[in-house]
This record gives sequence, C-alpha cells and structure tokens, in this order.
Amino acid sequence: MVEEKICILFRKPESLGMGKGIGYCDIDSSSAICEGDVLFCERPDALKKYLRTKLEEMGRREK
Repeated sequence: MVEEKICILFRKPESLGMGKGIGYCDIDSSSAICEGDVLFCERPDALKKYLRTKLEEMGRREK
C-alpha cells in the first residue's frame, strides 16, 4: 500500500465545487490544479526546485 504524501503547497478551494480533494498548487501562483499528493505532482521538478530554494533561504536566515 502506497502512503499519500500531502504537499505543503496544496490549498483546498474555499468556494469552488471542483470535487473532493481537488485544489490548487501555490508553486505557480495557484494556476495549477492538483490533489495535494506529491507522488502525483504535475510538475515534480518545479516542486523540488521550489522546496530546495526555500530550504536554502531558511538555512541562510539561521546563520
């Protein structure tokens, strides 16, 4: 059984009737629609790059 990994950039829609589990991805100003599972990300390379950049920024702030 594969465990669902919820993406930290996933946002559930507030008032849209798009179906259960469907929402938006904050990685590209909310233009991508997704289910929030990182295993089924439409843009895995962009997600990795975004998260790597954020981790580097956090590392610089801690120094």
